[in-house]
Amino acid sequence: MAYLELKGIEKFFGEHRAIKGIDLEIQPGEFVVFVGPSGCGKSTLLRLIAGLEHIDGGQLNLDGRDITALPSSKRDLAMVFQSYALYPHMSVYENMSFALKLANERKEVIDEKVRRAADILNLTDYLERTPGALSGGQRQRVAIGRAIVRAPKVFLFDEPLSNLDAALRGQTRVEIAQLHRDLGATTIYVTHDQVEAMTLADRVVVLRDGLIEQVGSPLDLYDHPANQFVAQFIGTPQMNVAALQTLPSAVQATAPSGTQGGSMGLRPESVSITSATEGIAATVVLIEALGAETLIYAKTAAGAQIVSRQAQRTAFKVGEQVGLQLDLSHAHWFDANGRTVSNPA
Repeated sequence: MAYLELKGIEKFFGEHRAIKGIDLEIQPGEFVVFVGPSGCGKSTLLRLIAGLEHIDGGQLNLDGRDITALPSSKRDLAMVFQSYALYPHMSVYENMSFALKLANERKEVIDEKVRRAADILNLTDYLERTPGALSGGQRQRVAIGRAIVRAPKVFLFDEPLSNLDAALRGQTRVEIAQLHRDLGATTIYVTHDQVEAMTLADRVVVLRDGLIEQVGSPLDLYDHPANQFVAQFIGTPQMNVAALQTLPSAVQATAPSGTQGGSMGLRPESVSITSATEGIAATVVLIEALGAETLIYAKTAAGAQIVSRQAQRTAFKVGEQVGLQLDLSHAHWFDANGRTVSNPA
């Protein structure tokens, strides 16, 4: 039996059906990430679970109990917001202990829980400071600590790293992953950043227009996308997708039945750049030299833009004529509606 179960969850804003009958089961201790483009409904779905928005249809069960109509304070969930939502006039200790004080918890219990959470999050030396005296990463850890002390059944994270710079995002992502391993807590995490989804999740839920496109482990979604949308959303840089008619006849001949009017997808690591006398003729339009890897963007005569990822540095230059060699054993094939016809074995 699922620990958290969503059955046909719906949400309307006026006439707009924002969430369109979501069914999902989440197991105890699982780290599930909701990911998708802006406006797909991922934050709205999280707010429905948290009780911050009214559920207009369907049922929400937690640990065998129907919590659909319960207020947020009665759901035994804790949410960490993008904006931190800390009280600026309170110390770190007071921010973390506030919810327990409202619940009339004993002083010694509060102190034990706050100090344990502070130790886990490396905040012990900052307990007497106010949020204004902390860095962005430290403030986010305080917000997480405030959730930890409540010992909820489910942690909810709403894009918690989006206000941090790139270095802090990477560091805090590692801390959240470690925290989940240490606590073993059931966690739902919302992000628009598919790198966060790939590195944090046990399972990723890809959303678009209020519907689930696919649910699976990060590598399942990477290797076996259900459609072209998932294929291009998961992976950086995104999968190369070219319409069949823009590809050489030899490539078109390898397409499985059902791809008429469709397209072929190939990850950048499955494309090699060679001399202009080999492969598909193309022109280099951009080179991203990242040190450990190089991304080479090339455009074919038919107008298809193809990205190649290689582990070594390159001598090719922008504007140079090159050849593209495609490893078709790793090709993904899509029909005219973007549905997957065939994935690599």
